[in-house]
Amino acid sequence: MSSSNQIKNTRYKSNTGQTRWASVEEMQRSATKVDLSAPAYPTGGIPVMSDGHTAYLDGRDTHTLIFGATGSKKTRLFCMPTINMFIRAGESFVVTDPKAELYVRTAGFAKEHGYKVVVLNFRDIGYGDMWDPLALPYEYYRTGRRDEANNLVNDLAATLSAPQKENSSDLLYPMMAEGLLTANMYLLFEAAAAENAVNLRSLTALCSQSSLESLKTLSGKMNNQNTIGMLFKGTLLGENEKTVSSIMTVLYGMVNIFNMNKRLTDMLCSNTFDIRMFGHEKTAVYIIVPDEKTTCHFLVTMFIKQVYEILIGEAQRQAKLALPIRVNFVLDEFCNIPKIPDMPSMISAARSRNMRFYLVAQSIHQLKGRYGEDADTIKGNCDNWIFLTSRERDLLNEISFLCGEIDAWGPGGAEKRKLISVTELQRFNKEKGECLILHGRQYPFITYMADIDEYPDFANYQVIPIPPIEIPHPNTFDVVKFTTKFAFAPEGVPFSNPD
Repeated sequence: MSSSNQIKNTRYKSNTGQTRWASVEEMQRSATKVDLSAPAYPTGGIPVMSDGHTAYLDGRDTHTLIFGATGSKKTRLFCMPTINMFIRAGESFVVTDPKAELYVRTAGFAKEHGYKVVVLNFRDIGYGDMWDPLALPYEYYRTGRRDEANNLVNDLAATLSAPQKENSSDLLYPMMAEGLLTANMYLLFEAAAAENAVNLRSLTALCSQSSLESLKTLSGKMNNQNTIGMLFKGTLLGENEKTVSSIMTVLYGMVNIFNMNKRLTDMLCSNTFDIRMFGHEKTAVYIIVPDEKTTCHFLVTMFIKQVYEILIGEAQRQAKLALPIRVNFVLDEFCNIPKIPDMPSMISAARSRNMRFYLVAQSIHQLKGRYGEDADTIKGNCDNWIFLTSRERDLLNEISFLCGEIDAWGPGGAEKRKLISVTELQRFNKEKGECLILHGRQYPFITYMADIDEYPDFANYQVIPIPPIEIPHPNTFDVVKFTTKFAFAPEGVPFSNPD
């Protein structure tokens, strides 16, 4: 038997299957030490140990899942310090910020370090930045990057149709309405460019009942081999009037918020930043969305998905197939925003492209409620689990199980006991920042994390006001005028084949 086989067999035979607590030295060796007063850090990442003066960060390309009930100090112990560490390391980040407290605590610091600060403010429309979700899909479509454009269009349609699908017992109408929504976006790309009217206001108008007859007329004129024509004809000309009316009702429901909130819609018809640059220049992106109502939460999902897809494309164009500057997604209240399409595949593919996710959730029940069976894939792709506090039995049992068992002596002799029990997990000291960390392949570790106010170098932060913006009134595509123009045109004339 070779020496290598002897080593393997010896290790196998001596393995008792027991666990233990990781030592301080083991955790320190597994992480990157940073002096928090240093002007720059070699890497950014979440702290696995910190006293406010010295921290040990996980700078690897790993994802992190943070569990903690409301009021468990998830933001103060981890989110705020981690964002400030990104800034010292020169890494870009996109954060969800329901109460704008992350912006208040870190935006001035980012500005001082040369960051471009972007604020998507769905709480106070008119302050912050503007984002046009149709701008880059249209640019890609117009410049021949059709596959990328199609991916972005499909993502937008899937996000807008998701609530209708979730609340419908019959998926036929939502699916057909989603197809019609996709057709309307392509119609804008082909027909509204000359009027500078490729925007959400035009899309909303196309999705109303008042546009139905014009869309039917157009679809009748389109070439059968045309992608737009096939999408329209399959819905508008292939169904009876009652079915078409029902489909249009569902479609209108998908975009109704844009019809009801004109100022929000206008804000989403222009761009003040370029998503592609997030991976090329230091950028701090704050998504401020009301947490007391869910009206705009779907926009967070839509934005995150588009940012991810565009950055994947940017990474693929680099020699190393990775973004030059790392982009970190810190998604606070991750399970309170609508389900992000393809999240399991996103979290699996992100690391090799120089992107990381930090997902903050209250419970496993909440995660499974939002993502169903995909929750296990999401959990499995997170190399770091951080537990603060919870009363949820499933979460407590899973954390206790993952920490493993030890041999112990009881009244009946030798027995197996949990390294940490469910009861002990519920008794962590909140004021001291006590938490349990499952870090990479290390044994479990319990530590006390410094509160953001215990970081002297992060204490003197500058609060910068969110600047007001002038929101222009966009043009709206006149489908009636356009249809009249081609009223007597032979079939197939209005559009070339986009394929």
